[in-house]
Amino acid sequence: MLGICCHWLREEVKPKSGQKILVNEMEERSLQLGRYRSGKYAPDYIRKTYLHNVDSLARMLPKIRSSGVRLFRMSSALLPLADQVDRSLWDNEHLISSLKKVGDFVKSNGMRLTTHPGQFCVLSSDSETVVVNAFRELSIHAWMMDCMGLEVSPKWAINIHGGKMNKTEALLNRIDKLPENVRGRLTLENDESCYNVIDLLEVYQRSGIPICFDTHHHVFNDGGISTDEAHAATAETWPIDVKPLQHISNTEPSLSNGSFSDRRKHSDMIHYVTQPQLEGLMNDEIDVEVECKMKNIGVFKMAQDFNIPL
Repeated sequence: MLGICCHWLREEVKPKSGQKILVNEMEERSLQLGRYRSGKYAPDYIRKTYLHNVDSLARMLPKIRSSGVRLFRMSSALLPLADQVDRSLWDNEHLISSLKKVGDFVKSNGMRLTTHPGQFCVLSSDSETVVVNAFRELSIHAWMMDCMGLEVSPKWAINIHGGKMNKTEALLNRIDKLPENVRGRLTLENDESCYNVIDLLEVYQRSGIPICFDTHHHVFNDGGISTDEAHAATAETWPIDVKPLQHISNTEPSLSNGSFSDRRKHSDMIHYVTQPQLEGLMNDEIDVEVECKMKNIGVFKMAQDFNIPL
């Protein structure tokens, strides 16, 4: 099935100018580290921000499900600065109750929920501070899924990249020390610079962590194997009762002859799908998060253009 990442976009027309704009209906609120450190946020404001964000997710899920979509990646910034603030601001009965409502809806409606912590969540870093922060961030994501009542399984993926190049031993060492509620949901995604599928297969063989195959990243860092081979190899890393999770994006056609930086950017829409991924979707053998900039609009156009069921 096809999945939407983090946001739900709606097109609006400005009354005076008639200009068309896109509005994110998720209404997620953020917190800035500098303002927090300078005391600009009262504890009650932070607490209400977290509750607002989780309640916003709970309100959007029925709309997402009614559209036919059953796979959604929740924002990694649902609880901004949770690793910085006093734990009581998020670990409290009100937020736990709201998270449970999210989980209840997801489970009763046959949905799959995942998350993708940001670029600074690096288990293989040389910096002890970065690693400690990564453990803390991953643990908070796992805590949310625990509160939702989602079992410890890569079905509910907490997906990250391998991180620092040529640090496989460090990555494996840190994975081994993760709490079970993190480790049991963890997936690793190939990227365009450091860890390709071949690199991650070694990590899988020694840790059992499944690989989330990203076809766009594979174009830039294929490890000497074809897309077909990578698709087949990564699919085998998943438990038999969990559909493999994959990602898709494209290079924007107008940038196809551009620099590496231009070509690696995610496209607005999906213009092509690799054959193994297309067949996997048609046969309902894989779940694919669509990482195009137009979010739900791009997902629905992709489904229509390639005759893919949601």
